[in-house]
Amino acid sequence: MQKRIRWRRRKRIRQVSLGAASVLALALVITLAAKGLNGGPGGNPAAAVPVPEITEAPGRTEAPVETQAPAETEAPAETEAPAETETPAGTEAPAETQAPGWAEICVAESDYEYTDDTRAIHIDRIEQDGIVYFVADVQIKSASQFGTALSGGRYGGGNEALSAMAEKAGAVLAINADNYGAHEYGVIIRDGTLYRTRETTRNMLIVDQNADLSVRAERDGENPEELGNELIAQGVMHTFEFGPELVRDGAAVEFNPDFNVISTRSTRREPRTAIGQIGPKHYVIIVADGRQDGYSKGMTLQELQQLFVDYGAVTAMNLDGGGSSELWLNGEILNKPSGGKERSMSDIIWF
Repeated sequence: MQKRIRWRRRKRIRQVSLGAASVLALALVITLAAKGLNGGPGGNPAAAVPVPEITEAPGRTEAPVETQAPAETEAPAETEAPAETETPAGTEAPAETQAPGWAEICVAESDYEYTDDTRAIHIDRIEQDGIVYFVADVQIKSASQFGTALSGGRYGGGNEALSAMAEKAGAVLAINADNYGAHEYGVIIRDGTLYRTRETTRNMLIVDQNADLSVRAERDGENPEELGNELIAQGVMHTFEFGPELVRDGAAVEFNPDFNVISTRSTRREPRTAIGQIGPKHYVIIVADGRQDGYSKGMTLQELQQLFVDYGAVTAMNLDGGGSSELWLNGEILNKPSGGKERSMSDIIWF
């Protein structure tokens, strides 16, 4: 894991250096010319007067020809290609950090990065309008790298800290999931095993055998047992029961007024954790801090929706939030859980 130097800051430093070099070069030429007029240090000024070549030297220093020789020092016009790094105001700068085979990342800048042969993770920490939130661009090579872990290593294993589960799983990145152990509803599948089939009004996030995401929001009249067996037959890897669905086909969805798992009011601000998909094995995760005066006031679901649309998500769903919201990277908790420490929970999503 490494923390990137801002590309735009690096370019500004370079431009200041070039400007200083040009000023120094000009001062040197003027000094030499002045010395020439005075016959040099300790020289005989009278002897210098008859020499016309020297009296012409100042003409050259004033003529942009000689003084603009720094045009050669600015030959770094070739190095000024960094102008390209400013085009979309730094949004394409991370492209230089991308290994071959990875798609373009969705975040403009990366405060945290991790890349190996099979995973590429770029995270931007943003402070805006009294909200602190993190946007993670996550790419994997294999569907098996979209993982989940259960507390105690088994279904119904009680509660455990996210960091402990992540370390045991060998994760690089982990977030809280739906905390299935805190409720008894819905169809729960983990790693291809069907654990629960109960009726629910929750929305279901489905992760299929290709690690593609979809959301089942309409639950009226479904038969949980039949649905569970059907999903297993389709090769579904995981299901998470929470909600609401945020984005479908690249557009923000209208919240169902009957959805009662959490409030969908536009004035309700909370810590949030949500996940969306941009393309094949390419995801965007948003974790927002909240309930902390003077640090972060939390995010509305409507604001969360718009962020996912802005970052290019085709599908997105809200997961458990509040004191459970946590973003863990390579041994470090990046956000500030609202309870002052990480909360123990029943499950996580990891990469």
